[in-house]
Amino acid sequence: MWIEIGTPASLPLGLVRFKDEREDVTCLMGVTLQHPPVQLFAQPQPGLTLTGGRADKGNEQAQRFLQQPGLGSGAEIEVELAIPEGMGLSSEAMLGLTIARALAWANNLPFDDAPALANAVGLGSQNALPMWGFAQGGFLLVETAASHGEAVPRLVRRRALEHKEQADAWPFVLFMPRLGPSYSGTLEAERLAQLLRAAPYISSETGHLLNESLWPAMDNDDIAAFAAALMAIQQLNYEALERAGTPYVITDEQQGMLDLMRENGALAWGRALTGLALYGVLRGAKASIDLRQKMTDRAGLYGGWVMASITDNHGSRHTVWDDHPILV
Repeated sequence: MWIEIGTPASLPLGLVRFKDEREDVTCLMGVTLQHPPVQLFAQPQPGLTLTGGRADKGNEQAQRFLQQPGLGSGAEIEVELAIPEGMGLSSEAMLGLTIARALAWANNLPFDDAPALANAVGLGSQNALPMWGFAQGGFLLVETAASHGEAVPRLVRRRALEHKEQADAWPFVLFMPRLGPSYSGTLEAERLAQLLRAAPYISSETGHLLNESLWPAMDNDDIAAFAAALMAIQQLNYEALERAGTPYVITDEQQGMLDLMRENGALAWGRALTGLALYGVLRGAKASIDLRQKMTDRAGLYGGWVMASITDNHGSRHTVWDDHPILV
């Protein structure tokens, strides 16, 4: 038997601070995206064989899982798709969680407990946003640190963000540049740590924008209000990063692509706070197609990848097959 697992990407959108049950809480706000995903196939076997996308990191995570007593002997794992690293889309966390689910299933262990899976592959509390995205998907607010004796940071608020008609959808258009030779492999982890260190400096105005503008805009299908609130929250995050001593810096090349998004339908735009991906939020499939064509023309053949995605409202999903679904 084989298991097929598909897992969305997780895009952090900024820190917010607000009153939750009469106490201040600081959360990392983010959205799970259907693309680019992790997709893998696995079957039980003695020992470990792991091949495919990001196999170096995947093997490291799988070995960590299997080194713990009582967590099984192995599996054959084929990673068909992996979220590109360095983009700020929680590549490492989502890969690790997906591999942990595959190994747990292959070794007849519980495989639906996201915090346990995260712990098994060494993902700490800083990865709580992708962990809850893996478990449930949606537009999420997750505490920046565990509190109240909790083992992991709480999921404070969640909302599905979905539209039945393509013309009404709120697509995220992504540009993912090619990594240069100077890329260290630790960019996402470093920028996530910087963002979390900025939490004490985040303005409570972010909470006002969240509660009075951004969340009601999702309830009312008002993308203009949503985008305006998101841009304002983004600016307050830049100010917090500046006060924390790790200012947000954008290159002329990145700014040029963001300007292109703004001039061609994007209502909100920015660079991922934890990586190199650029994103724009707009309304409707046609607007997305038109913008992507312009972005592709600007990037050229070798500049990077352009794609559109919408919110994933389910989290990681799996199917069990009698035989390999591709090779049969």
